[in-house]
Amino acid sequence: MYSRKCYKIYIYVMKVIRIIRLLGVFLIFCLTSASLNAQCNQHVFTSVGATKWTNFEYLDCDGNIHNFGLPAGGYTIIFCADIGTAFALNGDGFVYPLLTEHPSYASCIQTPCQGDFDGDGNVGVSDLQIFLANYGIPCEN
Repeated sequence: MYSRKCYKIYIYVMKVIRIIRLLGVFLIFCLTSASLNAQCNQHVFTSVGATKWTNFEYLDCDGNIHNFGLPAGGYTIIFCADIGTAFALNGDGFVYPLLTEHPSYASCIQTPCQGDFDGDGNVGVSDLQIFLANYGIPCEN
């Protein structure tokens, strides 16, 4: 009788450990996906009207940091960057996000988010609940 009770407790503890591991994997995915809650779009980096060299920095749609510079006198380039992560570090050039995409440059529209089971554009608690509710259910086919 005692060993059967211990076995049930052991099985229960193993299930809890499995769920904790799944939660850990889910949280690591969320924390390492830089753009899950960010909005990526085209940004104009320009030195038009600038009188000095300008250094820029931005975070791209994959979460990588980029630095580059533009000389004074009218250079412009468009890159995809997360909103709020593009800056003119020095000089008198400037950067601003475009409201609509410029058709001559690479699109910044991202594919659907991996792990976004409810389709709301964010990986959050509701996605974890959907995942856990369906975990272990055998597929019909």
